[in-house]
Amino acid sequence: MRKLVRISLLALMATFICGCSVRKYVPDGSSLLTSNRITIEPDNRDINKLEINRHLKQQPINQIFGFMPLVSLHYKTAGKKNGLSRWLNEHVGKEPVYYNGPLTAESKKEIITYLNNSGYFKSEVTSSHETKNSKTRVTYKIKPSEPYIIKNLKYDISDSAVADLVVRIEQRLPVKAGEIYNAYKMDDERDMIVEFLNNHGYYDFTKDNIIFEVDTNFKARRADVTICIRGEKFDKYLIDNIFVYPDYKFQKTALCDTTEHTFSFSSRDKSSATTFHFVTDGDPKINFNTFNQMILIHPGELFSQRMVSQTYHSLHNLKIYSRSNIRFDTVPSSKNDTVRHLNCNIQLQKGKLQSYNIQLEGSNSAGNFGTLGSVTYKNNNIFHGSEILTVKLKGGYQLISTDKEIASSGIFQGNEFGGEASITFPRFLGPLNIKHFVLEYQPRTMVTAGYDSRTRPLYRRQTVQAGFGYNWMANSRMQHILTPINLNSVKVDQSDYFKTLLEHEENQRLKDQYTSHLIFGLNYSFIFSNQNPNFERDFFYFKADVETSGNLLSLFNGTKIMTEGDGYHEILGIRYAQYVKFGLDFRYFCYTKGGSFAFRAMGGYGIPYGNSYDMPFEKNFYGGGANSMRGWGFRKLGPGGYQVADDNNAERIGNIQLEFNAEYRFPIYGVLNGALFTDIGNIWNSKPIESFPESEFVLDEFHKQLAMDMGFGFRFDFSFFLLRFDFAIPYRDPSYDENERWRFNKWQWRDVVFNFGIGYPF
Repeated sequence: MRKLVRISLLALMATFICGCSVRKYVPDGSSLLTSNRITIEPDNRDINKLEINRHLKQQPINQIFGFMPLVSLHYKTAGKKNGLSRWLNEHVGKEPVYYNGPLTAESKKEIITYLNNSGYFKSEVTSSHETKNSKTRVTYKIKPSEPYIIKNLKYDISDSAVADLVVRIEQRLPVKAGEIYNAYKMDDERDMIVEFLNNHGYYDFTKDNIIFEVDTNFKARRADVTICIRGEKFDKYLIDNIFVYPDYKFQKTALCDTTEHTFSFSSRDKSSATTFHFVTDGDPKINFNTFNQMILIHPGELFSQRMVSQTYHSLHNLKIYSRSNIRFDTVPSSKNDTVRHLNCNIQLQKGKLQSYNIQLEGSNSAGNFGTLGSVTYKNNNIFHGSEILTVKLKGGYQLISTDKEIASSGIFQGNEFGGEASITFPRFLGPLNIKHFVLEYQPRTMVTAGYDSRTRPLYRRQTVQAGFGYNWMANSRMQHILTPINLNSVKVDQSDYFKTLLEHEENQRLKDQYTSHLIFGLNYSFIFSNQNPNFERDFFYFKADVETSGNLLSLFNGTKIMTEGDGYHEILGIRYAQYVKFGLDFRYFCYTKGGSFAFRAMGGYGIPYGNSYDMPFEKNFYGGGANSMRGWGFRKLGPGGYQVADDNNAERIGNIQLEFNAEYRFPIYGVLNGALFTDIGNIWNSKPIESFPESEFVLDEFHKQLAMDMGFGFRFDFSFFLLRFDFAIPYRDPSYDENERWRFNKWQWRDVVFNFGIGYPF
């Protein structure tokens, strides 16, 4: 490990050093563009510097601590014909960006255009540049004018029906009287009006039908805006027929030998039936009733783009299909018709129905070698309703060195086997009649079950798991996951020798880890994210979790169903756990010129009560590992300021967690990215525990027990997956005495912790 860290550091330093030699390659009369600076005088918070930067015609070279290793590599490999040098030049090296005066002038014009569109007409924009050692920095200085204010805002709409609809959303429209004139907001207003009208039957209404007339007064710096929608009459469209092609071949120009099936569903108000026409050229492999909740476009209703979008979203949940398309055809109508008519064609192309995956893993934990294999089978149409069945079988063994009192040979072959199965239904299953909710949010139903058996030298742990729940999107940003039935039964069979050891064990946490228990309750998660995957813009992510167990079972205390053992209630001879657990996870991602910042703040609190003195072992929090406090190994941090000389049997868990993480992520070359990070946090117990001294959370003392680490990492981003290698070192360790917790002057190579992971840590 020491060699690997040293080699990585030397390679990184060598890369930086080679960036120093860039200057000698720069042609005479040229210079490298290294910085664009934007200043606004006087400072104006209404003008977005980041938006202005996007309008610049030349972007500077990304630097790493002032060096340009990729540009240096490009220079050194330019013109080389051997395979490696040519590959490095084409795929790794980065071409230099030379300062270009005409492009700077074009950038100034773009800035002026942006300011004009933002209401700051006739602002002054100047540029200057400074060149030193063949490197140029450009400064754009903006002196904004007084902005134009919208004094009067009115609408000129010829069609009274359209005018009535626009009035309904007038308060939600972005252009307001009294605010700064902004052409970009006008574009947004066009989009909102078009969207609203498209959702109310106006199928062919577009942005071209909306015109903004602006009358400006230069002296008063004001603008009068009129929103015009000209045209005496715009047509509304009704849906006539729905044609569904459940086995459409997009590569064919026409369908041959097709059969049309008419299928009726109960309508939303149950007063009539909704009829769809299914056109097939063979066995469609799907029950037509599956589409009852999926297709929200109904005959006899006005065209709605919103219903079209929701139908696309619903059809995406049918994993039997790899592609879908919704197309509308106008139907000839007579002059006496007050509305026009459309036929809807829904074309669906089947994807892969079945797949399987085989995995084989090797492990080496503290010198104990083992292997684990698994086979996963997936069927995307198990009941001919696009239900997804996933079955996974796993098994393996591990050679474990043990005390000779446990195994005469000193070697024990531990084994693990089990399986899990899940079925995801692309519709709501349940006793409640919540049809409006189902049509609006398209919830999916999930059913899971699993069994796992692990045999070790001292015990055998058997786990049975089952769950039933729902997953739905409230909108494009908000997701809800509700699991009203969550069952987890853990049964531990201890050897006689192990029972004797536990009887003399004072660490209650360690004893609870090997105790049979039952978890029966519900989970709920709320997720919000405003990320737009099509743009690199700042966004945040928020997740809140609530989990409970034992409340329903506690209603049967004192009945024949329950028995009592050691002062606790048991069902079928197993003590049930009773607790409530909360978790919060907030993340913020900020993009910069040369990379991005990622921040995460999370916390959790588990409260045992009633039939539980402590949280179940697997429901506690832990610190350390590839996705947590990376300066510590997995479950090697805390709780609190707990100190231990022999850590072999210490289970580092707690029912309180606080953690903050920060990363700066930047490209190095090609698929290789880098990261600098720091982690701050710990876990605690909510009450004193004799076997874990100094682990209790105290409000005015906990900050003294915060652990801190920092490090760097390499990430290989192959788009479809990411490999991560992180090196971290603690610089504040609460397991030491209070006056020795800062570790800067006590670092050793052995303190560096290496973590490997797949995907980002957050």
